[in-house]
Amino acid sequence: MQRTGRLANRTAVVTGAAAGLGRAIAVALAQEGANVVLHHLLPEEAPAATETARQVQALGRTAIVVQADITQPAGAYTVAEAAIAAFDHVDILINNAGFRLRQPFDGMTLELFEATMAANMGSTFLMVRHLLPLMRARGYGRIVSTVDSTAMEGARGMTAYGAAASALLGFTRSLVHEFGEHDIAANCVCPGHMPAGAEEEEDWEGVTPAYVFLASDGAYGMIAQCLRPSP
Repeated sequence: MQRTGRLANRTAVVTGAAAGLGRAIAVALAQEGANVVLHHLLPEEAPAATETARQVQALGRTAIVVQADITQPAGAYTVAEAAIAAFDHVDILINNAGFRLRQPFDGMTLELFEATMAANMGSTFLMVRHLLPLMRARGYGRIVSTVDSTAMEGARGMTAYGAAASALLGFTRSLVHEFGEHDIAANCVCPGHMPAGAEEEEDWEGVTPAYVFLASDGAYGMIAQCLRPSP
């Protein structure tokens, strides 16, 4: 099948891709021609991640599934290594993995706070740290990170998660100023609020076009932006 679409012949890494928004993003990228590396964390997520791969492959694209703890350097390296072994390069990184902790501040511990930062900000840092040098060497890259609305609005019981989301936003906005000259764009998507139990790809149809656009050549002029689409 001839590859067509805005992302034809591109390779994308999507973290947190077993289900929900991550699956929807992966399928949307594949619809535009990308091959996809699908990351998931837990062994019990393997069947769901395999289903995501099946949906990507049904579109005539190639998908591989990688289980790893990307809050750890070795786990992030495993994902990067698998992507290079399978496709020889990575053009697009979608940072979608994370842990949404709701915990009143009175009950917050340092351990909980640090774990939340590691799951959301730390995992993104490690994935970018491993893949950005490869993008720079090729003179092309698109980095898109999912940011929760607590970064802008705050919410009750979200001090740790809001701090992590804000850190991710600041990280992205600063990163592009160091590497934009290499045609590397770094931006965020802050999806609107979804109803409880939203897991199917169609639940995210209003959101995924933002990821596709920011992952495409057309996003060359997007500098540290945060798009806020509604589902």
